Amino acid sequence: MSSFRRKACINGLLGVLFCLALIALIAPLAYAQETTGSIEGRVSDATGGVVPGAAVKVAGATFNREVLTDDVGSFRVMQVPPGAYKLSASMTGFNTAVAEVTVGVGKVVAVDFALKVGDMSEQVIVSADNIAKIDPAETTVETNITTSLIDSLPKGVRMDSLLKMSPATRYEPNGAGYQVDGASSSENSFVIDGLEVSNFRTGALNINNNVPFEMVEEVLVKTSGFAAEFGGATGGVVNIITKSGGNAIHGEAAYEFAPGSLRSSQRPFLNKFRTGSGASFVQINQYMMTPRDDQMAHYPSFQIGGPLVKDRAWFFTSYAPQITNETRTTTYYSADPRNRTKTGEDTYHRQVRSDYFQGRVDTSPHDTLRVTGTYIWNPYQEDGLFPHAGVSIGGSPPYATVGNTTYKGHELTDRQGSRQNATNISTQAIWTPSSNFATSFRLARSFLNEKPSSYFVPRDLRSRYTNAPASLNLGYTGTWDEYPTGNSETAFDVSTRRNFEADASYILNGLGRHEFKVGYQHAKVTNDVDRGYAETGIVDVYYDRDISALTGHDELVTPGNIGSGRLIRYETVGSASNVAQSLYFQDRWQPIQRLSLNLGFRMEKEDLPSFNGYAPPINFGWFDKIVPRLGFAWDLTNDGKTKLFSSYARFQDRLRFELPRGSFGGDFYRVDFFEVFPNNPHYSYFTKDRIIGTNPDVFAGKCPITNSTGLSTCQFDYRIPSNHPDSTIYTGKVDPDMKPLTQEEFTVGLDREIARHIFSARYTYKNVLHAIEDAGFITAGGSEAYIIGNPGEGLHKQVSEDFGYTKSLKPQRRYDALELRVGRRFSSKYQYDLSYTYSRLYGNYSGLASTDENGRQSPGVNRFFDLPHVGFTLTGQPDNGPLPTDRPHVFKAFGSYEFDWFGKLKNSSTLFSVFTQAQQGTPITSYYTLFAAAVSYGRGNLGRSEAFTQTDFALSHRIKGGERYEARFVATVDNIFDEKNITRNVSEPQYTNPGMGTLAPDANNEVEALNHIITNGSISAFDTWLNDPKYPQRKDTSLMMGNVFQGERTVRLGFRFSW
Repeated sequence: MSSFRRKACINGLLGVLFCLALIALIAPLAYAQETTGSIEGRVSDATGGVVPGAAVKVAGATFNREVLTDDVGSFRVMQVPPGAYKLSASMTGFNTAVAEVTVGVGKVVAVDFALKVGDMSEQVIVSADNIAKIDPAETTVETNITTSLIDSLPKGVRMDSLLKMSPATRYEPNGAGYQVDGASSSENSFVIDGLEVSNFRTGALNINNNVPFEMVEEVLVKTSGFAAEFGGATGGVVNIITKSGGNAIHGEAAYEFAPGSLRSSQRPFLNKFRTGSGASFVQINQYMMTPRDDQMAHYPSFQIGGPLVKDRAWFFTSYAPQITNETRTTTYYSADPRNRTKTGEDTYHRQVRSDYFQGRVDTSPHDTLRVTGTYIWNPYQEDGLFPHAGVSIGGSPPYATVGNTTYKGHELTDRQGSRQNATNISTQAIWTPSSNFATSFRLARSFLNEKPSSYFVPRDLRSRYTNAPASLNLGYTGTWDEYPTGNSETAFDVSTRRNFEADASYILNGLGRHEFKVGYQHAKVTNDVDRGYAETGIVDVYYDRDISALTGHDELVTPGNIGSGRLIRYETVGSASNVAQSLYFQDRWQPIQRLSLNLGFRMEKEDLPSFNGYAPPINFGWFDKIVPRLGFAWDLTNDGKTKLFSSYARFQDRLRFELPRGSFGGDFYRVDFFEVFPNNPHYSYFTKDRIIGTNPDVFAGKCPITNSTGLSTCQFDYRIPSNHPDSTIYTGKVDPDMKPLTQEEFTVGLDREIARHIFSARYTYKNVLHAIEDAGFITAGGSEAYIIGNPGEGLHKQVSEDFGYTKSLKPQRRYDALELRVGRRFSSKYQYDLSYTYSRLYGNYSGLASTDENGRQSPGVNRFFDLPHVGFTLTGQPDNGPLPTDRPHVFKAFGSYEFDWFGKLKNSSTLFSVFTQAQQGTPITSYYTLFAAAVSYGRGNLGRSEAFTQTDFALSHRIKGGERYEARFVATVDNIFDEKNITRNVSEPQYTNPGMGTLAPDANNEVEALNHIITNGSISAFDTWLNDPKYPQRKDTSLMMGNVFQGERTVRLGFRFSW
């Protein structure tokens, strides 16, 4: 089809669904996600002989199709929307066989009919027990979370609370999101109606696109063995299908609420008071409780769907705002617990609101054509901020001068807040002109403007200090922050994603049965950003450490100093876009009926943009990214109830924008360091102009600064553009021969159905072969320069050797898991799902999100390899070991039971459901900081955190009013037993860190010092420094105390009325 005719067809289809004015901007990044399933099977006679030419009809609420069996009696109906269907198979001279099935997203439902000789008008019902619950040809490991399961599962108010049903998926408190088969939270692909909605920069799921469960028809979680059409995810693929209308008017009105008064008590926080030095040093560790906030969360929702034109066009719309009102009274106390006094009190207010509106139209202008359009409006807004917890030790109410007026406490924070506007539009056309050919086209666009804390931001210097002695009379000891709500302002941070994709499937009989699928994807991402605080700055003053503790440079220390400080200037400004294209081919080949081979490959072409106007430095051509997708499935018992399967594949992640924003000119990040002396100790003395003076911001920074005109004696540039024309391999470069981030995967498994119970077992191996990161070195000026490429390979290894380093490391992340699962879908009033996973997550690289940094989501620019010693312990050995989210033993259990009250309550029943999980604790590792954080003694040197256990409960009492109306009273309790497991411990034995001269006393420069650490080790020097009895203040006596705890029990109640 010519590009002109293709565009005309697409525009015509869009006109059926929405105004052309609304859709004119359409198009985002989607990874060829499934929105439909398939039905296939064979028709035979009573003797087992094939019946060619039999008519197989599929009838559903909005989808009807008739196909004929081929020469071997086989049939397949492709592109079937998810839902319930009635199937019939008929042939002259035979009875008509009838079956009822449910089609899930990405699933192939296998139904075999055995026709008996007789009158075609007579129907023979195929028992549900004779319909296979296992897809005998599928090699993908996935979990379908259907509408009925969503209704019964104890859950939160948003889609992500459903993901726990996948055995391979779990929320990791220290990983900032959901981990799938060992991959970090930034490596998952979240898709709504075929539209990729993962954040363009971090890969995470924004709250804007974490839609309420009321909008969801089905969620499909793929964890391994993806076909070739799926790319860009080394974690999991979460495919969300929204609800649609049918030939009858159906709707629901609901209201749920979560009163704060029903929450359990707040969790304690760990407060550490430190004062003095030497013999006078004192550290007092205290657990303190905060009062419960006054909170009420409201969750109203309304949805309605039905026909626009019966049998041809249907609509569905829903609106589900989520509004939380909170009031917090913060009491301020002095820092010293030995004579603590109340210093103030203020009451703050906040409203958090998420709006979710969905409009969807499905049309079938012809039996062979189906067109769908979805529009989602999903802004997020915060009005008011909480600057502190309910108890603040050593703090004070914030204040700021805006215009000519000074605002303090709630007068300031009640005016602050943010708004993130977002919209998603997607359209899809599916054309199936025959039973063996289908094609689909998708066009979509998303918009997101991330503006956190963008209202009423003080445009002034932000001053902070730590451990000020009482003798200075600064007003507060301990830690103090002038603007705890920040002075970083976001003018805009707009991202748009545009996508067009097309695919075609063709079934061919020859050397068995082939289902070929070929597809093309074109995606464009654009980002326009202006945010930060470079003009105003942040000043940190440390009264308990000298400048070497901040810089690693002992030569900067001046005798007589009483502390040190730094001025931080940071901003992100610029506009950039990139294009990614993909081609894929897949053949689902059945050479014999019991054997299925999935043979495919995927190739991609993409570039990563520049924010500073220079040429994009990363370009992967078509032949740089080619990966196989292979698998087989064997029907062991030839009845569709026992399947042995295996798959092998390589996955290459797509590049996120965090890297080009940070390394290709988007970010400005400079830090100036200075000393504090007795003649000018007050924090207010240290202004931006005094610190910088007239010192220029030289390329790559400078340390030490000679003849400084300000207080700064050292400046680090943490964002040297690696694509700058003046860059060399010694100030930062991009490896022209870098390999894409690649993960290898192998899975083997067995599924068995016994009396409606499904038993599953699988072993999975996943291993990162190449990673893309910024691997750095200390420059001659003291800043950090980065090679963008594959750490431990290519240019990075070459430059490491050129600098004189004796060792370098390659990233390692290996995941091995044995997963056992048994379950039963709802029948005879009950259902259950049990799973146990035994696994090991090992290496030195957690992925695109850094669990070494408590889940920092900065793909490609985390701190894994920022300096040559990072990745080595103080013994000089590689720090490879159990990664921070390694949990060898994980058990999950879900079950529900519908109680009919012994038939005494007519038209009513109560559904009870429980979800529980028990997980082994995670490794606790000590780190130290020399320019960057690194592992001290080895991963897991302090053992593991305590086990994490939680049980959630839900109750739903239904009252039916005839066939059409239903009322439900619902209650959900998260963490019903109010468990308080520690999720994070204090893991560093030291409170401050030694400088370069301590760890490598004979070194003359950074290269010699870091080489000493990775070659000879510095563990003895570190331990001697730490345990010096003259400096007890170097130790942190809170080591191994819990400082983050499991969330408290929450209760949500509600009423739902449907018709």
